Amino acid sequence: MNILISLIYAPVLFVCLKFFDIKTVCIYLFFISVIWFGFSIKKSIKQSLYPTLYILISIIGYFGNSFYILKSLPFIISLFFTALMLISYINKDSIILLFARKFSKKTICKDEEQYIYSSTIFWFFLCLINSSIQFFILVYKDITFWALYSSIGWYFIFIFGGILQYLHRKFFFLKRIKSV
Repeated sequence: MNILISLIYAPVLFVCLKFFDIKTVCIYLFFISVIWFGFSIKKSIKQSLYPTLYILISIIGYFGNSFYILKSLPFIISLFFTALMLISYINKDSIILLFARKFSKKTICKDEEQYIYSSTIFWFFLCLINSSIQFFILVYKDITFWALYSSIGWYFIFIFGGILQYLHRKFFFLKRIKSV
């Protein structure tokens, strides 16, 4: 659900601002976020953090009467993930390794764990690049570019990163493991 909302947030905001003033858009965003929060809180508290952020942004946007506040949400989310990657790397508790353990059908060997941990810094820099682009489009005046990048554009950065990670693992890491 969070991914779907992040996909449609920017285009919906873009279209709504063509027809409504900023305060009306903030009110709609607030009520939709409250409904989303109601469904999410039933699942878990972690699931409700995302709609809570949308609720806060809609309130601040309403009282600030500023589109830049609403426009900042993708940037805030990307900063959060950048910080999460960095913290997980520094704490030597890679979030990527956590997900790999959770979703892997086979046991992960020590070499693979070290490789995954080391790749966390790669993903941190990828998140940092995304946050930098998000910041640029936040201050850039073109709302169409913002809507396109904030909805689907950033996925291409991570897809490209995933392809690079896959190729590096296949052609360098696995060959090194086999030769040892």
